[in-house]
Amino acid sequence: MDNPLVSIITPSFNQAKFLEETICSVLNQTYKNIEYFVMDGGSTDGSLDIIKKYDSQITYWQSKADKGQADAINQAFDMCKGKIIAFLNSDDLLLPTAVESAVRCFEVNPNIGFVYGKCATIDETGTELREPEGERISVEWALDKGMLPKVFQPACFFNRSRIERSYFLDSSLQYTFDYDLILYLLKETHSFFINKQFASYRIHKEAKSQNIKDAFQEKLQVQLRYMNKTSPKWIIRKIKSLFMQNKKAL
Repeated sequence: MDNPLVSIITPSFNQAKFLEETICSVLNQTYKNIEYFVMDGGSTDGSLDIIKKYDSQITYWQSKADKGQADAINQAFDMCKGKIIAFLNSDDLLLPTAVESAVRCFEVNPNIGFVYGKCATIDETGTELREPEGERISVEWALDKGMLPKVFQPACFFNRSRIERSYFLDSSLQYTFDYDLILYLLKETHSFFINKQFASYRIHKEAKSQNIKDAFQEKLQVQLRYMNKTSPKWIIRKIKSLFMQNKKAL
């Protein structure tokens, strides 16, 4: 890849409190061959004013109802032209050299599925709660444990040419569409970890990821997709999944 176009997508809904900082973290990248998409779900909290402030620097933006976060990202994916794709939630941040570092890695390893770096965890004010985390993973580890604390979605950059399916993210998933994409690429290709901070992941009371019970149930469903159905671990997770579904129905 020679100075490839990078597409970054930010889905957002009523995140005016954090949105401007997120947008600026993309616009202030040291690597400049970037197209940027902001997909707002019809916010009513002042987000639109923030987006319009940066209108001339954003490739495309919209503010209208969608079918969820993954659907909004998929809409942008269908329009974007980058060889490298990333999505950054409207409360997370990229460090200034993140894109440049990822691009240089793809130049050396053009056939890998995705590149990722370390990611810090911050609170509402931007105070660091946990120092940058991340390390190399195998598909076996990811299937058994999940993504965290080794892979954080804001620190991931994906090779479009290795996404050999008709969609980018599974829009039927609410919490784990990033996990599904990671497992898909780990199964089909390889990843590359850079021991350098790429991003900051924000935890706050309004974050969707705080709904731990529903997220865990969905995680089980995704793991079942990629596990060997004859393995003991698949059977255990299937039982857990059925138990949680039955408990929820009561």
